[in-house]
Amino acid sequence: MRMTDRYRLAHVRDARDPEERVQRGNLAATIDQARASGQQVAAAGARVTAAETALADARIVTAESTALAHARTERFASRLRAALELARDEHARAVASHRGQLATVDAARVRLTRARADREVIEQFRLERLLARDQPAGRNAGAV
Repeated sequence: MRMTDRYRLAHVRDARDPEERVQRGNLAATIDQARASGQQVAAAGARVTAAETALADARIVTAESTALAHARTERFASRLRAALELARDEHARAVASHRGQLATVDAARVRLTRARADREVIEQFRLERLLARDQPAGRNAGAV
């Protein structure tokens, strides 16, 4: 095979193939991170629900309760309200983090798509060059 018959963009193609593999790996990693952040959101939501339930249960006071029992119940409810606020804040942070992770997944998908498109363009160009080289010169003379 003559040196001029070799594929001139081989070095570009060889660079694009690993790039696609790297982008595919990056996408898999970001999807895994998004799955983990989704689990964190679910866990934080469960803690909010548990805190709300505990607060609702703490507010049940019988009519026969003494003033001391009412005061203790109110202090306990106050601590539960604080815990509920902390749980809600944690849930909000987890949701925001998860949304950011989903945006990262979308960006990784775009990068992978771009890497695949680059590889396909180079392959298409290579195939066109091969077909043009293999066709007789007289066949393409009339084509416009």
